[in-house]
Amino acid sequence: METIQREGEWLDLVADLITRPLTCWPVDRILPLLGRSFGAPASTYYAQEPGGPIEQRGWPPDLYVDRLDDALRWGRERAPFDHPLLRYYLATGRGEAMQIAEVPERFADRHVHERWRAACEDVFGVDVVAQVSLPVCLDEGTNRSFLVGRVDAYSPEEMDLLRRLQRVFVGLDRQIAAHARWSARTGAGAVPTAEAVGLTPRESVVLDMLATGATARAIARRLTVGERTVQKHLQRVYAKLGVADRLAAVQRAQLLGLLPAPLAGRT
Repeated sequence: METIQREGEWLDLVADLITRPLTCWPVDRILPLLGRSFGAPASTYYAQEPGGPIEQRGWPPDLYVDRLDDALRWGRERAPFDHPLLRYYLATGRGEAMQIAEVPERFADRHVHERWRAACEDVFGVDVVAQVSLPVCLDEGTNRSFLVGRVDAYSPEEMDLLRRLQRVFVGLDRQIAAHARWSARTGAGAVPTAEAVGLTPRESVVLDMLATGATARAIARRLTVGERTVQKHLQRVYAKLGVADRLAAVQRAQLLGLLPAPLAGRT
């Protein structure tokens, strides 16, 4: 019953988020639910663009409030060496959801775990030794992840739910990133906007991916949805733009200013 209730809360939240024109992660809604769902005293959103500063937001709101500088410094200087999960991700290039207890010893021996436990006590001031990471983007030096920490290791059932959540988060992250690009193009007084044309955030993202030459199958894979769902989005996009196929949709969107015009001389 408890598992069903937790899954229901996440379904409600995700169903709401995918209909909104988000240009950044609504961490204030996600972090508390992660904490409550998994009995964790702390959850964190971690983000860093290539060459950019670390963004770190925690729940509860006062998490690290007196230790934020130390936590950020540790993240920059020591995490690549002393965080078992980060050592695994850096060594393998993989991005699956994983808890610290699952990291193979060849990536993090007992000395690494000892340094991590010391950091939990001395740097963060909260016992989150059994941390789990949900990477949502690890592309080209970009790192966006959700971290959930508590004392006890996560059960197989909890890890199953966390891995399913991660797949949804990855698709949502791509929608947020694509909609941010879309908003940058259609903002600054550009008319009409996607909303004026009647496109939903998900339809805008599908059109944006369509313009790159992606097939319906490729779009479905990137958004972690079914191909039939993408086909339905495409049908609605065509109808709203008054066209009958993908090429005409892209050309119409370019004419309206919803997509960047092709470079001169490029067909």
